[in-house]
Amino acid sequence: MVLYHPPNLDDDDVWEADLIDLQKYKSYNDGINYLLSVIDVVSKYTFVEPLKNKSGKTVCAAFERIFEKGRKPWLLQTDKGKEFLASEVQKLFKQKNITYRTVRNPDVKAAIVERFNRTLKEKMWRYFSWSKTYRYIHLLDQFVHSYNNTRHTTIRMEPAAVTLDNAYIAVKNIEKSHEREDKKRRQPRMFKYKVNDYVRISKHKGVFAKGYEQNWSDEIFKIIRARERQALPTYEIEDLSGEEIDGYFYEEELTLVNKNIENEAYEIEQVLKTRGKGKNKQVFVKWLGYPAKFNSWIPASDVENIVKNI
Repeated sequence: MVLYHPPNLDDDDVWEADLIDLQKYKSYNDGINYLLSVIDVVSKYTFVEPLKNKSGKTVCAAFERIFEKGRKPWLLQTDKGKEFLASEVQKLFKQKNITYRTVRNPDVKAAIVERFNRTLKEKMWRYFSWSKTYRYIHLLDQFVHSYNNTRHTTIRMEPAAVTLDNAYIAVKNIEKSHEREDKKRRQPRMFKYKVNDYVRISKHKGVFAKGYEQNWSDEIFKIIRARERQALPTYEIEDLSGEEIDGYFYEEELTLVNKNIENEAYEIEQVLKTRGKGKNKQVFVKWLGYPAKFNSWIPASDVENIVKNI
């Protein structure tokens, strides 16, 4: 990896670390399954190391490569991922006199590094869309270099430009940003959707969380809860059989279905089998975009008129 860090910083304050799961694209990227992302919470300066697996040995080696670049924190925090608790990794932290802790609140997680992860994946997805390929590994250093040398909206300077002498400016700007966020939290939050609304979800949920080219699911879901997380509206949903979907969704990951779904027609993906004859003939169908549990028998006479118009 190319060295981009400023050489005149002593130990940083606090770092956050996380893994980005890119197993889906490993065949395009020399077998790389994960990216270890590490960010300094003050300067927002970031390191990213590719990993073929997340064993303790592999993660430890990635941290060693980062520390060899001349920077380390006094405190490093992560979520409760087992890869960070591996004996090899914990031993390295002790050798480097780095205090380690996990973030206990599951809603907060390591929020700063997760925000960077979204930014990096946005860059990658824009490149995927433009290049018509899922190969990113040859440009990873460039993506990170671009981030580190672009003005950050919170600290109002480039992460690579933050030094020991001017870090106080970044800190002041972070404090001002927190004040603005606190003011927003005190204001009534308007939710775009409400409980019992029907929605489609982004097909990229679980791969790239938000901010990417949006393609919506054929399957329709119902909102069952709406609540704030970190001052952002989030929604919990269930499918049309009443089964709750794990996790929560941001507004950007949902789009409203405006019509009355009970009176709407759905597109058939495949007719699986038939039974009966004449007016009593029925077909067993798989509905486009819906899991197999929704497969159902319908009158064959209805099939001719089924169109996708939701």
